[in-house]
Amino acid sequence: MLPSRRRSSPRRAGAPRDGLAGLAFTAAHAGGRQVLRLLGDAGTRARVDAADEHARDPVTAADLASDEAIRTVIGRRRPDDAWLTEESGARPGTSGLRWVVDPLDGTVNVTRGILRFAVSVAVESESDGAVLAAAVVQPASGEWLVLDDGTVKASSGQAPGVSAREPGRALVAFAVPSPPAARRAAYTGLAAVAPRVQDLRNFGSTVCDLAAVATGRLDGFLSVDAKPWDLAAGVALVEAAGGTSRRWHRSDGLCFLAVGGAAVVDALHRWTDE
Repeated sequence: MLPSRRRSSPRRAGAPRDGLAGLAFTAAHAGGRQVLRLLGDAGTRARVDAADEHARDPVTAADLASDEAIRTVIGRRRPDDAWLTEESGARPGTSGLRWVVDPLDGTVNVTRGILRFAVSVAVESESDGAVLAAAVVQPASGEWLVLDDGTVKASSGQAPGVSAREPGRALVAFAVPSPPAARRAAYTGLAAVAPRVQDLRNFGSTVCDLAAVATGRLDGFLSVDAKPWDLAAGVALVEAAGGTSRRWHRSDGLCFLAVGGAAVVDALHRWTDE
């Protein structure tokens, strides 16, 4: 069963209320509330449109409701900003800022009643792509992380920090692309990593995984051909929490991204690029 609304609603105590960070959190919180509302109506599982019933990357009413809520919250206060959201696509702006949004990351988990999913909101400078503020909310647990003026704030009240474990003891999460051919090629790279770390995990939510790296629960994250909305908030949070990221293209055309502590990121790059 879905946790009670009281326990699962994102805890707002300690969250920023002003500026870009406050707006990012308020918007992510609003999106998360819509997801929980629809999950409650559907009995813990979001209904999937019939056209997407067998899709690897389905879209549900919860994705769309969260997207609309986020755009409404931000649009009221910053109507001139640009957008890039997974569900609504891109919209130009005139302010020099762009909001990069994943209204529901982990949709397949949601359709199966697995309560590992997140809402991700980041705002970046269009001139250099620097993330100025970000928020990740995990509605089922009520946990959140916010990037505010270069500092990471957490629902736990404790300052997050990236793990310093050596690569051979690292617990690494990963995400692979949906198209079958690209997925098959991605797993060949992961096969080189598996025997060299403590273990690999595919939890089904890139945003949740990046939050876990930022808080030290996971030691690293490896993705292949990820989309900007999957990464914008989470990577910025990891880097602000003391981690690093590295992106590279392999000869087979796949784009890998490793995130975590410096030693783990270097090892993941070395092992997958052999």
